[in-house]
Amino acid sequence: MDDILIIGAGPAGLLAGWVASSRGARVRVLAAGIGTTHLSPGWIGVLDTEAPAPFRCKDEPAKGPGQALTGALESWIAEHPEHPYALAGLDALRGGIAALREVTAQAGIRYVGDLRGNFWLPTALGALVPAALAPESFVAGDACVPGEMLITGPAGWRDFYPALCAGNLARQGISARSAVFDLPEAATGKFDATPVGLARLFERADVRARVASQLKTKLRDGGVTRVGFPAVLGLEGHAEAWRDLQDRLGAPVFEIPTLPPSVPGIRLYSAFKRVLLRSGARILLDMTVTRGLTEGNRAVGVVVPSPAREATYRADRIILATGGLYGGGVSSDRLGALRETVFDLPLSVPWALGERSTGAGPAWFDERLLSQQGHPVHLAGVRANAHLQPVSEAGTVLLENVRIAGRLLAGCNPVIEGSTEGVWLATAYRAATT
Repeated sequence: MDDILIIGAGPAGLLAGWVASSRGARVRVLAAGIGTTHLSPGWIGVLDTEAPAPFRCKDEPAKGPGQALTGALESWIAEHPEHPYALAGLDALRGGIAALREVTAQAGIRYVGDLRGNFWLPTALGALVPAALAPESFVAGDACVPGEMLITGPAGWRDFYPALCAGNLARQGISARSAVFDLPEAATGKFDATPVGLARLFERADVRARVASQLKTKLRDGGVTRVGFPAVLGLEGHAEAWRDLQDRLGAPVFEIPTLPPSVPGIRLYSAFKRVLLRSGARILLDMTVTRGLTEGNRAVGVVVPSPAREATYRADRIILATGGLYGGGVSSDRLGALRETVFDLPLSVPWALGERSTGAGPAWFDERLLSQQGHPVHLAGVRANAHLQPVSEAGTVLLENVRIAGRLLAGCNPVIEGSTEGVWLATAYRAATT
């Protein structure tokens, strides 16, 4: 029997597993598959703050708009007492950040930033997204830093269009222009090169040398102070590839997330997997948990079906990090009724969705899934107390040795808050330490 059984191999489950394992617990992770790491941009969004206009930082020239993110978080918690940040606390968020840095440092990935303010980092479309922390290979792209950007990528690669990215940045007042470079190896097969395929190419010194040679002519024109690439600068050898390319160009280089699969996300997953296995934790994928086993107000295990017979896994404590509706921790029937998928825990469901589930209201259907108001479905989740134990609407603890982490928690809408990564950091740390 394990000390801690974690259901879900997304970032919340992996971080909880590392924190628990590093404290001496016997940990097992069960998951249907890899979580959202392979979709994530790689940076850490904690809370959206107001964009500075223009994008120049007077007080902190290399970090964010100079706005105290900690103060914004404290205000947010005061205004949203049922939010996961309020339940876990800012100390748990800081602990989660420290744990993340421990993991990634062992993979040669250095996360830069803190809770003082946000970086403003470009996406492949040339939008600007606030991030409290980011890999070191991202931060030279901070829009608050003065200087012209050269946005570049392989000619003809359909996952990244430098001219589109640079053009949209320029429309927002960011000095940016574009260029492409030839990379024949990216077009040798029948299909477009994948981000992972390009990342492996950039681990070759000869490829980096040819790319740098082509781009140096663009840099000689003057004005350019930094160069943005799609985030494909290496996998296992990422740190060496990024630094070598900077040295060859003689200018700061930054990465921009591309379409999935996310290379920065894969780096993060690999870093977690490596430290977990080294610590003695076990990670079992293709293990869809169909139901939990309980005795009184305690969970005693979970059941995973197999072709021959059901397998039962037991543990002293269980951490549910199965995600929300998109991650599989919450399911919906054909009428729109929502349920938690492992222990059938009661959900906090916005009243409009509750009406729709009985056929009385239209809230499941809206003109826009993504809007400033947020779709009600993104608020659905399991209620929890300050220990992240699941509770009823009246606050009664339902399963005293179960903890809820990540997107399965009710009371937040990361889509409009910009809190996705911050929530899993804080709640995963809290779930593993309480």
